[in-house]
Amino acid sequence: MTETPMERAFDAQSTMLRRSTWAFGRGLATQREAVEAFRDVLDAQEETQRRNVEATQRAVDAYFEALPGAGAAAGQEAVDEGFTTLLEFHAQSWDAVDRLAAENAAAYDELVEQYASMVDARPRGDAADRTRARTEVVVEPAEDANER
Repeated sequence: MTETPMERAFDAQSTMLRRSTWAFGRGLATQREAVEAFRDVLDAQEETQRRNVEATQRAVDAYFEALPGAGAAAGQEAVDEGFTTLLEFHAQSWDAVDRLAAENAAAYDELVEQYASMVDARPRGDAADRTRARTEVVVEPAEDANER
């Protein structure tokens, strides 16, 4: 059977839809990967900040250990309490940031799933075959009439 101009147009349109749907899906996957990468960056930032606070605490402790007298010990104790409070606050703050990032990532994933399901609602398989068959029923008689 010879392929008609309408069949070629139908095939081209079908190919374009498949490719654009694939590209759309790849774009969604890339966005999801970006969200995960952002969360990884947050984790690395939290660890870097915590290590910097701990390094500063060690440096201050070394300074107080080098000072003579009882006043230095009292000062070191007060500074250590301050660092303990700072590290606790730091942990609480980053826990909140992590929790919000996880909630936002989950909400984003849900939105993407809903959007992707709307795109996936196009005719497939049997529905596409029925559409093609209906097109052939209409197009073939018209083309036959044009050939006469």
